[in-house]
Amino acid sequence: MPSDNEKGIAFPEKGNKNHQKEHKDKKHGKSIGWIIGVIVLILISVTFILPTTIFSTTSAQTIEFGKYNGEKIELAPSYDNYFYNQLYTLAQTYQMNPQNEMQLYSQAFYATVLETALSQMAAQAGISVTDQMISTAIVKSGTFADENGNFDMEAYNAASAMEKESMKNQLRDMIPAQVVYQDITSVKTSDSELEFVSALNDAPRSFEYIIIDYDSYPDADAAAYAEADHAPFTTMNLSVITVATEDEANTILASIQNGETTFEEAVAASSTDTYKDENGSMGSVMLNSLQNMLVNAEDATAVFGTAAGSLTAPVQGYAGWMIFRADSASAPADLTDAEVLSEVKRYISLNDEETMMTYLDAEAQRIYGEAAADFTAAAESNGLPVNEVAASSYNPSYSSFILGLIYNDPEGILASAASADTDYQKTLFTAEENTVLEPVDAGNCYIIARPVAAGTTNDLYASYIDSLYPAYIPEISAQDLQTGIFSSEGFENNFFQVFLERIMGVGAN
Repeated sequence: MPSDNEKGIAFPEKGNKNHQKEHKDKKHGKSIGWIIGVIVLILISVTFILPTTIFSTTSAQTIEFGKYNGEKIELAPSYDNYFYNQLYTLAQTYQMNPQNEMQLYSQAFYATVLETALSQMAAQAGISVTDQMISTAIVKSGTFADENGNFDMEAYNAASAMEKESMKNQLRDMIPAQVVYQDITSVKTSDSELEFVSALNDAPRSFEYIIIDYDSYPDADAAAYAEADHAPFTTMNLSVITVATEDEANTILASIQNGETTFEEAVAASSTDTYKDENGSMGSVMLNSLQNMLVNAEDATAVFGTAAGSLTAPVQGYAGWMIFRADSASAPADLTDAEVLSEVKRYISLNDEETMMTYLDAEAQRIYGEAAADFTAAAESNGLPVNEVAASSYNPSYSSFILGLIYNDPEGILASAASADTDYQKTLFTAEENTVLEPVDAGNCYIIARPVAAGTTNDLYASYIDSLYPAYIPEISAQDLQTGIFSSEGFENNFFQVFLERIMGVGAN
């Protein structure tokens, strides 16, 4: 937390001498607040352990971050404030700093919202806490365990009366929330439910499909396109040095120009990009490709205007600050080169979708006419590989327990098309085997698919799903609980605004 921010909460220093002295002669190694973290499970990404329960309060004001069903979610410098305890632990564990401050405040806030919601549910259910429950929780926590893991009464008695009373009070408040959580997440899976989930993978089918993409665009048309607008396809041999900052790039450039080091030595010593292993050489680069690497596209034009053998001033790329060396003068693209033509086609696909997709639509319809008669022959005659998808099950809801297309489609194009269009996915799984389906627009390409007889099912995966589902039910229940709480109409979330104003002092009057 910023040291000059008096609006935030001031925590006692981790190495505070008075605090150390207070616990110097105690045998138990864990802080008393640790037990509270054992009792209450927080449903966010990190399971938190609470700090010591005896804190020094400060003059800082209580800060309200929101409400849940009318109950304030507030941070107060007090040992019995749940938000404060959570934030204290996070601050000590992760060494709070300006980079992680908002994240830690946010985690403590949402933990408090969850605890508040669970406590309200417990109150509505009339859940009460007995002294026996509290005693059992203390013993089972291990806070006062000896070297053999057994409860150490001497260690417990060594704790001050204030500490023990504070612990009991917090447990009395928190145990009901844990009871509610355990009830919600301990739902048992019935045999019928397990049989139903298992049966979802019992009728899989396999698929074959071909892809009609920009590679199908005619070479002659691609060459004509590039001749009509040759600038984006100008080529140049380049080498590059990439570093993190502009200052570092300027220092390296000056060192090369002053003769203190060579370009290749600078690459080896400082460059961070993938061209480092090639002494910085990028080979032949098209202008449009370089534009996609740089934050400011006009910098690419300046690079291509550099004389052969010269260095450029540092320019900002998405991977860092870049110094280019022109290894040749810029030149028109060689439109007889297959790789160059492929780059032209890719450019058309990305920058002139109407031209490319109009052609691919017509081409897909033509190939579909051939494939409807003989799928394999159509693929071979048009030079298109047949992509195979192993036995998959219908999974329109993307369940983790159904072995759907996404797990079995190496190319991912059929799975993507089926995910984008549930009607198409249904057609895939209901059409008769070997029926060639009409072409489908899959983004920047078309696909023609047909269902075929399912091959060998993945029995190992099916067995894994059968065993995983019952174990996963508590997590599903926990996720549903969390989603329900955070999306509740009774949840008033002002975290971001309050954090900026009260903690960071931004926009405060």
